[in-house]
Amino acid sequence: MNIKYTAIGVATSLCLLSPIANAELLDGKGFDVAGGKLSPKFTVKEFFDDNLTSAQTNEIDSFGTLVAPQLTYELKNNKNLFTLDYLFTAATHYSSHNDDYIDQTVSADYEFTPTSKITLGVETEYYQGHDPRGTGGAEGTGVVQNSFDRYHHYKIDGNGAYGAKSSKAQFEIDMGHIAKDYDNNASATAVRDREDLYGSTRLYYRVMPKTQLLLEARVAEYHYDQDAAGTASLDSTTSRALAGVKWDTTFKTTGTAQIGYIQKNFDDTARVDGQDFTWELGVEWKPRTYSTFNLNTSRDFSESSGAGNFTSTDTVTASWSHDWSEKISTKLNMSYSEDSFDQDTTGRSDENLNVGASVDYEMRRWLAFGAGYTYSERDSTLNSFDYERNQVEAFATVTF
Repeated sequence: MNIKYTAIGVATSLCLLSPIANAELLDGKGFDVAGGKLSPKFTVKEFFDDNLTSAQTNEIDSFGTLVAPQLTYELKNNKNLFTLDYLFTAATHYSSHNDDYIDQTVSADYEFTPTSKITLGVETEYYQGHDPRGTGGAEGTGVVQNSFDRYHHYKIDGNGAYGAKSSKAQFEIDMGHIAKDYDNNASATAVRDREDLYGSTRLYYRVMPKTQLLLEARVAEYHYDQDAAGTASLDSTTSRALAGVKWDTTFKTTGTAQIGYIQKNFDDTARVDGQDFTWELGVEWKPRTYSTFNLNTSRDFSESSGAGNFTSTDTVTASWSHDWSEKISTKLNMSYSEDSFDQDTTGRSDENLNVGASVDYEMRRWLAFGAGYTYSERDSTLNSFDYERNQVEAFATVTF
């Protein structure tokens, strides 16, 4: 593990905590600092992973430890809300140090509400992260990288909304920019550096006290810094138009259902454009105040990971959260997806399954323990992309 950056992350956390070192620490309510609220949190996790690189054969397994200090500062009044957040995540694997990593995220958000009908916001983020070994260009090759691919991205997003919650009509708009650049393994990663520009508009129109019609349009432009040798450019524009309904507290459910059309147009005519029927459905059902079921399904296009022009994905996710008491809660979750790789010469398609279960015990307001298990598998028409993976974890979280 990079000791230098670990020391920087810990030192930064300690420096930011020093002004409140003499305060009563362990109450879980945060600290009053400069007119706002500072909320530190520290998580430590022990884990076991039996297939770190998602490989079909020659799996690498390891126990490990993850530490994640986080600081959140919130400053607000009747019309303004400012939030600053820093998350430092470091993991070491006891028998596979090539998979040790350090990720960091800094984000700052500002929301301005001058009237009950108008909301304006700006969100910014800087992220240093990584693609685990066995993903990206090395996926399915059977070749295990000596090091994972590291990258950073910058994000800025502006959004606005007009219309009170009780209004007949409401309007929302947002637009943003993300720049992602890889920091190593340039021979393989240079073709994945890109900039994304995106925007969307939504119109809600109330037809019943708890029901609104919803019209939505989205567009995203993708610009790659470099094309793979001998291939046409992946620069493209993806557009979506959807119509549907949003409802609230009807038969103890809330949700959104939309159907529409999605289209991807490439700048280079050597690539074949794509279009398809698309949908989004999200439903939350609360038969009891302490028990919640969620169901989501969608079809979407995503950028190519090296196979085909783009990936079309159908996804279904489901979860059940239940509070057995004030201190003990559990969660079960499942996701299933089918990936189709448009214009891929091998005809590749994948089926992906993830199943998980976790339990949380809130011993004190400021202290929580938990454990979880996740099973993952991929079944591909190309056998080299198949894998199975088991992950087990136990954690403790302290909230100051």
